[in-house]
Amino acid sequence: MSLLLFSCGNPPVVQTLISNVDEVWWQDSALSVDISIVDTSAVYRVSFRLRHTSEYPYSNLFLFRDVLSETQTEYQDTVEIRLVNSGSWVGKGIGPLKTINLPYHQNGVKFPRPGNYRFVFYHGMRDEPLKGIKDLALVISSESSIN
Repeated sequence: MSLLLFSCGNPPVVQTLISNVDEVWWQDSALSVDISIVDTSAVYRVSFRLRHTSEYPYSNLFLFRDVLSETQTEYQDTVEIRLVNSGSWVGKGIGPLKTINLPYHQNGVKFPRPGNYRFVFYHGMRDEPLKGIKDLALVISSESSIN
């Protein structure tokens, strides 16, 4: 399930929630978000929110992240997300559901040209399927709407 919201001037500019059916995530199943960028002079704050259950079997999660334009891969990396610190879940929440908010890129993102972009997330864990990941949200706010 995907929900896409747009706003005029108030954060967030884009907010998308992608839910995993039955809280399982297959390695070949990308969680992706399509956005359209018009203002290439703006710096955008991009963050993502990960929600997982206490059924998640590990203390970390490796994510492969891509940003694709209409013509090429603009950005690609792998990030390790620590879910446990000193034996306790890092995320916030009551009960078995925990939420972690993370910046996509610390200094913000500038898009090189107007057009359509796709943010793609794959998990990099060995389990098939990976259990306990409930959903992923992508939030994009323009720098001017943050101040």
